[in-house]
Amino acid sequence: MLMELLFGIDVDLFIGNIFYVLLAFIIFDILTGLLRAMKDRQLNSSINFDGLIRKSGEMLGIVFLTFIDLYLNTDGLLTKTGVGLLILYETISIVENFKQIGVNFDFIMKYFDKDKYKGGNDK
Repeated sequence: MLMELLFGIDVDLFIGNIFYVLLAFIIFDILTGLLRAMKDRQLNSSINFDGLIRKSGEMLGIVFLTFIDLYLNTDGLLTKTGVGLLILYETISIVENFKQIGVNFDFIMKYFDKDKYKGGNDK
């Protein structure tokens, strides 16, 4: 573990390309969130800043899981699980943003709280 801390780890070898998929989902969530805020006329720098802090916390959580993974010597299993769960979280957030923008996701939105997501075409 000391060698990994001193010289770093290769993300591709440790957890594969799934980390880059997570980064793409985070960027896509930020963009759809901005579109949602523009549509609702609620574009606000403090709200955006809170969202960016949350995304930074997600990345810090992945770093923490990586340290735990290295300490327990589980070959990236914990980190891959954490990244997979974050991808699922981001996917749900992207779907919610699209619904608020007005994109029809009724086939998926039937699993969400109908009172919370009365946006888009429902207004």
